Amino acid sequence: MTLPIEGAAALRQILGILTDHEIEDSNGRLDALDQRLSLAWNSEEWASMTATERGIPMSRLDAQLLVSGLRFTEMMSTHLPFFDQVCVVSDWIVAELNEAFPGLSDS
Repeated sequence: MTLPIEGAAALRQILGILTDHEIEDSNGRLDALDQRLSLAWNSEEWASMTATERGIPMSRLDAQLLVSGLRFTEMMSTHLPFFDQVCVVSDWIVAELNEAFPGLSDS
């Protein structure tokens, strides 16, 4: 999956939310995906948030993990004033993942 650095940062935020809420990661998938996302760009690129798009190896299981994280974030945000924005961003990310992994949002 090809991502801009901003997209990778957004996905890393989702993984961070799951980690912060101590979601079980018995198979290490959270850490492994975060590592793949972080290693695609060097520290200067992360600091400036400017870099070319990079290909990130991602499986359907990784995408399902991200969708679960997005749904969890939505659920935890229902009482916040920016809930609508959370849902819009979440829907956009799911649509992008669904493009790479057809039928993902149906499962």
